[in-house]
Amino acid sequence: MNYPRGLWSLPIAAATIFLAASPAFASETECFDAEVSASISRQTPTVMPDCDDCIIMRWPWIVELQVQRVHSGRLTRGQVTVFTVQHTYYRRDLGARRWWLQRNTLGAYNVLQPEEGETLQRCSADSPAARPYIQPPDGKTLEDLRREGEEHYGPEPST
Repeated sequence: MNYPRGLWSLPIAAATIFLAASPAFASETECFDAEVSASISRQTPTVMPDCDDCIIMRWPWIVELQVQRVHSGRLTRGQVTVFTVQHTYYRRDLGARRWWLQRNTLGAYNVLQPEEGETLQRCSADSPAARPYIQPPDGKTLEDLRREGEEHYGPEPST
């Protein structure tokens, strides 16, 4: 069967974007540094990469969590910045939920999203920090990326 060139390249382009933004890096172990119950106090998508001929399903977001309980790990209650890879806003009206957080090299945390039935292991004390899901380009800060996301997409919808 013959496909138009644009349609044939669509799956390849989509896979490329997904892999470029995917938190699952083959060389890194998926372990968590803290398991917490927290509610979302702010969530901002970063600006999606330009893509002429593909479908982007998930991309990096900057999320502020209000940690109410620490089940495991060394993290204090209160506000914490985390990075996620998601498609749309989490429903804030559902309240606190469980989060598995992995320390990253920017001093924030990556959110791990285990598959159903998957059991994550706690990182050892000497585990190096993970590569962050979001890395600001030279000359920019996380606040710049957050501001750009808010300017591009508008304010977070109310629930």
